[in-house]
Amino acid sequence: MRSKVEFARGCHPLENPLVKQVLVHAKECSVSTYIVGGYVRDSIVSHDNQGVSTAQQFETPKKRDLDFAVAGGTAFNFAHVISVEMDGHFVPLDEANDTARVVFDNGSILDFAGCVGGNIETDLARRDFTVNALAWDSQYPDQVLDLADGLKDLASKTIRAVSRQTFVDDPLRVLRTFRFAHQLKAEIEPITLAWVTELVEGLKSVAPERINFELFEALSGPTAGHLTNQLAECGVLEIIFPELVDCRRVTPNSYHHLGLFEHSIITVSELDKRLPELPEWMHKSSSRELSSGVSRLSATRLACILHDIGKPGTWEVTPEGKHTFVAHDKLGAEMTALVAARMRWSRPVERLITRLVELHLRPGQLYHQGPPTAKAINRFYRNVGEDVPELMMVAFADLGATRGAGLCGDNRENLEKGLESLMHGYQVFLEEVVSLKPLLGGHDIMRLLNLSSGPIIGELLKALEEARDLKEVVDRAQAEAFVKELYAQKYSK
Repeated sequence: MRSKVEFARGCHPLENPLVKQVLVHAKECSVSTYIVGGYVRDSIVSHDNQGVSTAQQFETPKKRDLDFAVAGGTAFNFAHVISVEMDGHFVPLDEANDTARVVFDNGSILDFAGCVGGNIETDLARRDFTVNALAWDSQYPDQVLDLADGLKDLASKTIRAVSRQTFVDDPLRVLRTFRFAHQLKAEIEPITLAWVTELVEGLKSVAPERINFELFEALSGPTAGHLTNQLAECGVLEIIFPELVDCRRVTPNSYHHLGLFEHSIITVSELDKRLPELPEWMHKSSSRELSSGVSRLSATRLACILHDIGKPGTWEVTPEGKHTFVAHDKLGAEMTALVAARMRWSRPVERLITRLVELHLRPGQLYHQGPPTAKAINRFYRNVGEDVPELMMVAFADLGATRGAGLCGDNRENLEKGLESLMHGYQVFLEEVVSLKPLLGGHDIMRLLNLSSGPIIGELLKALEEARDLKEVVDRAQAEAFVKELYAQKYSK
């Protein structure tokens, strides 16, 4: 059925110059074109149950990215015509499945696909979700074709699959369900969630690159904790990361009130609770992009999920009933590197997630024996470097998800205060320490001690930097004396 709609200001298809040009050429080629997908969905002004307008309640539509369904001719050939007539670049996506793209120098992208079944009605019936099964036809400029009650779901912010078959046709839609729920700030309808759970195994056949896009997108927004819980409940995370399956056998203990699997999953929600309290410089760091479509925050959330995958392989229970996981951080980092290879993560994404897994114990370890020394804290800042903000996020999330009897009262309060101090101290460290000029360089030390280049020079430089940070040496003369004495004590023999 066709329904009259209101388009947001500046978003009516006929206000888009690209659309108007495509329509002219469609008429010349005797083909029918329909705008489908996100542009239509995100351009419509919806109304809630009380009739209150919620204009552009979701993301502003990308006015230069449009999807066209083509009937009455091949989309592949029509796209080639558009590329020639509109001075664009033709990109043949899949001639067998009748899909092609036209890219323009200003960044605009037009995608063309032949209507499934040869007509728009059949095509919409094969789409993934009702909110995406909307089509605009230039013959009815103020209406959309809505055969699956997509407008109703759009207004109520509901993600509903058009049919069970949608997940059979493309198993990636199992994961796309959650990505759209994040993107549209919507809830997943129960029957759709049941289909996802039933057909989750299909994800095993999907290329890692496609999974990465959907997963990191789902982990990038404010509802990441809620979505992570749903991904775990439906079995999605264990399909993508089989390493998590073994985590289910690790039981609660004196420090952990939850089993290991549940502890790992809830860390994302605990991080989300903490985010509003974190200083701006941490938000600025986590918002930076590691690679296309992957922010440091989304990678950090995934590191939270994976941070304890080394525990099952190191789990022992002593005769006294104490649970130990010796070197699980090291094993976890090795396992994460294998995950990264399997998932084909970019090098920056692999580096950050693996490093956060490897170092996730370090912040808490500083406070195991009481307040750490200034030297220990400075060494922590130097070794962790630019990853301090994200590592502190993992530490706070881990603490929030750890509420056993062994970590309560004064012990918990002292650790919380210690982590807060460690977090805030990093900015002071950057301002007061990193900005200081070196008192001696490597060549200075080689000349001073009559040594050639080698590891000893690096060790002496590092020790000198720590001494300077702590104001144990303040000028060049003291630096030379410090280096001579340290070399005589530690290396001269």
